[in-house]
Amino acid sequence: MFRVYVIIFFLLFGAIAALMVSGMFQELDNQIILSFENIRLPFLNDVMLTLTDFGISALLVPIMLIFSVVLFMYKRYHSIMLLFLLYIAEKTVNHELKGLFARERPAFDHLVNETYYSFPSGHSMNAATIYPFIAYLFIEMIPWLKKRQKAVYMVTGCCVLMIGISRMYIGVHYVTDVAGGFAIGLALFLICKKIDEKLSVIRQK
Repeated sequence: MFRVYVIIFFLLFGAIAALMVSGMFQELDNQIILSFENIRLPFLNDVMLTLTDFGISALLVPIMLIFSVVLFMYKRYHSIMLLFLLYIAEKTVNHELKGLFARERPAFDHLVNETYYSFPSGHSMNAATIYPFIAYLFIEMIPWLKKRQKAVYMVTGCCVLMIGISRMYIGVHYVTDVAGGFAIGLALFLICKKIDEKLSVIRQK
């Protein structure tokens, strides 16, 4: 099933990219951005700006460093290495894909300024790659969570989704940017999760 899910996410990304490049989804992309603009309120702006910060490297890297201390305590040294390799790989892939597609940011009212290209969303990729991997590692280390892994992944998924929604709400990404970031990010997460599982088995031997 691992290969099937990875292939599905890569194919999904390809389909989203094709829709974006063809322009077939552009009108709906625009309408979704405008719909978020229409519901903006001062307190909601603050909430969304806080949520979007959880997808930025300036906050994500400290979270990873703090979590690495937990991993060190559990003697999961290979997981620390994988966590940071996953982050570096994800950032590299995102940067290259942005340069490849060179999609301009939405030409609407932005609550923050962004300078680089739009597709796929870097915050969404960050969130969909790193937070599920952290959730997976917590599940592997803590038996109480292992029995409740569906709930852990559901909560993690909701948090990741809200980060993606925040990017559209503040006007810096289209829904296709966010969906594309989620698709490729989850594929990378699954690959890294599989590697960690293999290394854990080797370590136990």
